[in-house]
Amino acid sequence: MTRSIVCTIFTLFIVGFAVTAEAKKTTANFDLVPFKTLTLASDPNITVPVYKSPGKHGPAILLVHGNSSSSRSYVKQILGSVGLHRKIFALDLPGYGQSGKVDASLPLPVNAQGAPIGFAQYQSGLVEAIGLVANDSEVNAKVVVGWSLGGDLTLLTQGLGLLPNIKGIMMFGTAPAGAQSPAGVHPFKEPNIPGVPFTLGILPSFGFAFQLNPASPYGFDLNASFTDPVPAYAPAPINQAPNIGVAYIRAFFNEGTRLSGQIPGIFYEDGMIRTDQRARASLGASVLGFTPPGPVPFPDELQVLQNLAGSPTTNADDIKIAVLHGEEDAFVNLNYLEALKTNGLLPTLWKNKIHVIKDAGHAAHYEKAPKFNKMLEKFVQDL
Repeated sequence: MTRSIVCTIFTLFIVGFAVTAEAKKTTANFDLVPFKTLTLASDPNITVPVYKSPGKHGPAILLVHGNSSSSRSYVKQILGSVGLHRKIFALDLPGYGQSGKVDASLPLPVNAQGAPIGFAQYQSGLVEAIGLVANDSEVNAKVVVGWSLGGDLTLLTQGLGLLPNIKGIMMFGTAPAGAQSPAGVHPFKEPNIPGVPFTLGILPSFGFAFQLNPASPYGFDLNASFTDPVPAYAPAPINQAPNIGVAYIRAFFNEGTRLSGQIPGIFYEDGMIRTDQRARASLGASVLGFTPPGPVPFPDELQVLQNLAGSPTTNADDIKIAVLHGEEDAFVNLNYLEALKTNGLLPTLWKNKIHVIKDAGHAAHYEKAPKFNKMLEKFVQDL
């Protein structure tokens, strides 16, 4: 038995992975065994599993996954060189992965006009979960890494004052927006949904359970399922997928992988099976403005980014923000990120640049893990 195989087996053991082989020999799925499980104060029925890497060196890093995904997407960080050295924690957000779900018998809440408003557990509960885990005494995160939706949620959590101990944020696959969003450049790439009175990309809409519905008073609803066929207005190659879910998940990867369809099985399983469909709809309700304001409104993401700058006389108390972008990201518009920088909306930007990862798609951390891990390690060292 070679040294590399022994090391791999040892790593799997100490991290606490249970590995099971599927019937198909081409895929191997695994489950993470939680290091601990927390519960939301707002709903004790919602459990939040927390996972830990074997590394012992701080500062502690918390990884936050994206929409229709889970902590498993970060396996190459937890088991990679950075996870073998650093203390890395990850969570499954409410409604995703192995987290607690809202009672399956409950329909998606709507308002008096019939508009979907979603479940608070899958809206403010996501932010609550991040703050809960980051501030847990056994975690005490100093760096938070957010992928896609996870980046947005991290900014919201920071803006609400729920991350008082962090020194740095890394986000990738995220297009933060706000009142000062640069004019003339959209956060997300085309193609957009035709015939609606707002700009919404076709691919992001799949993650919001959006579908056109002439019978709805709004002309659309949030009842789409990942098993629904791709809508007729979607162009090639999106329309070549057998259903919405496959089209959405394929778009996580670079063009070659998207077109080949050779997607790692864990991404399909997390998106198609382990995500509560109502979590996507609840997210859509929030994004489209149907959710009634809570006791504490969500902050403006761009204002949060500006507030990462501390005292005007010193940068010692700044919270650094690292912005990474997969060169072939099918969702996020690089020109938008560059416009944020040009317009001074990223005052604490690490190395004053957007770091583009060559040949990577939306899931840059998985596709180009060695490069991603090296950048994460360097960012932590620079804090």
